[in-house]
Amino acid sequence: MHEAVPKTDAPTDVLDRFAGATPELARLRALRPELIELEQRAYEVLFPVRTGPGPATGSGLATGSGLATGRGSATGPGPGLATGPGPATGSGPGTGSGPATSARTAPGTVTDTGVSVAERAAAALAVAVEHRRAPAVGHYRALLDTATGETATADRIIARAPLDGDTATAAKAAKATAATTTATATGAATPGRIAAAVAHARLLTHTPAQGGLDVLRAAGFTDPQIVTVSQTIAFANHQMQLAAGLALLATGDSGTGTDPGAPSTTVAGGPRYTTDVLTWRPAIRPLAPGELGEEHRAALAGKARVDTPYFRTLGHDLGILAVRTAIDLAAFTAEGGLPRAERELAATAVSLYNGCVYCASVHARLTARLHGDPAPVRRFLAYGSTAVLGRRWKLITRLATGLAPVPATAAGADVEALRELGLTELALVDLVHCAAFFGWANRLMLSLGSVEGEDQEHDGRQATE
Repeated sequence: MHEAVPKTDAPTDVLDRFAGATPELARLRALRPELIELEQRAYEVLFPVRTGPGPATGSGLATGSGLATGRGSATGPGPGLATGPGPATGSGPGTGSGPATSARTAPGTVTDTGVSVAERAAAALAVAVEHRRAPAVGHYRALLDTATGETATADRIIARAPLDGDTATAAKAAKATAATTTATATGAATPGRIAAAVAHARLLTHTPAQGGLDVLRAAGFTDPQIVTVSQTIAFANHQMQLAAGLALLATGDSGTGTDPGAPSTTVAGGPRYTTDVLTWRPAIRPLAPGELGEEHRAALAGKARVDTPYFRTLGHDLGILAVRTAIDLAAFTAEGGLPRAERELAATAVSLYNGCVYCASVHARLTARLHGDPAPVRRFLAYGSTAVLGRRWKLITRLATGLAPVPATAAGADVEALRELGLTELALVDLVHCAAFFGWANRLMLSLGSVEGEDQEHDGRQATE
């Protein structure tokens, strides 16, 4: 099992620390208390804490959580799973958006794929550096320093210097050292693997649509380990964008150091974006149905998910998949707040920014169906930020899109304009959570597979099934 990070005196809730830990922030986050617990649980699954002799554990948060388990989608990969006592339930993919059910579950059991804490912390630190999130940089630096027993690696990541002395690209360095620096059977970190994890983190952070797997494969990462590293990087991006959005709501400043007077971030639509049903093909081997144990089948909650290559691919690391899906459901199906169609609109906007054709297709379809009129959705896919959407949708897409860049560019003026239109604090919190979640979802979809018909050769993402 990968080594656990020794417990420190850092605040229990890392997202609160990353976003500024103000009373107003706490008040706003408390509007969705389930998401407070789930976000911390996701962190604990990826960065387990050692509290004493014995296996790694969490930080003492409640392990039972009432989770909605039925987020449906018109087509494509639907909701995942929630593990714990008893099977998860839900409508599965392709069943529409019927009412969600609830189950008392404990998502996020730590699963071991052999990715060391040092490799995870190095990747997360690289993400925090690119997002200019100083509290997160300090936090992940401390984890990395503790895991490696030295400070030079973190210093070089923060300085964006090569990790192994090669002045060429990190990808070249990882390939050159992979033969002699692969991990041991226990998942111990090595220079080549850490360099590869950091290179992949920077790639997925800045250009997720170009997120091939060559660097990780060259460094000796197995398919399950690639899933874990990808989840770690995608989650860290989600954390940074969520912290920026919540800080913006609480203080009017996202904390990224960007010019609040700069023009709003825009997205470009185009003919490749469609509401048609697309096919996603995995770049690594998904678990075969026959490889799924009882825990997988209970978590996947139905034949439809078992038959979905995307979820069987993510199933290589069941622990983070479970809690990730619980966050998805809590963000998108919770009662009250932002209307569901507009939550899906935010997901569509971020997917356009990140160039995720598949996610844009799925969530544009959901937006159109829930809204009842496909015309504005089709205009948005075709023309992006210049589309005629009406003031409310224009401002929603502007704020969602502003949380997608690295670092985030959303400004207080965007929030105030939405407040003037009558959006409640709960609706704004929902908007931030849904937009930030797709900083996670897009990076998984783009790096672990490709849409049918895309070039499979240019970035090493050949499908295996």
